[in-house]
Amino acid sequence: MKLLITIVTQPKQSIAEAQELGNLLLNELGENTIIQSIEPYTKFESTFAINLEKTLPDSNTATIIHLAISLADKLVSPWLTYYDNDLEKIELIYNHSEHTQIRKNTFNQIKWAQIIY
Repeated sequence: MKLLITIVTQPKQSIAEAQELGNLLLNELGENTIIQSIEPYTKFESTFAINLEKTLPDSNTATIIHLAISLADKLVSPWLTYYDNDLEKIELIYNHSEHTQIRKNTFNQIKWAQIIY
């Protein structure tokens, strides 16, 4: 089972800063996490999308959903949660706002994020 994670940086980031943030995310998200790509994100000017994939050892849907929420909360908060009971799928969406809670100062570079299972 895999979680697909997309992180979009704040504007005015360089590719080097996006790569550094990607490495910090790898450390925070733990083993079995890889960076699939880091590329310009055209929806917002001067931003980058960091696409990650985390392989999960468990196939139990409830466990995976709990893990997805726990991992999301290690980065920033709050997240919008979309759950499809029929498909047993979850999508978490984060938008930076005045209500944002940053878990580490470097994660202030996150403008938008999505986690999909």
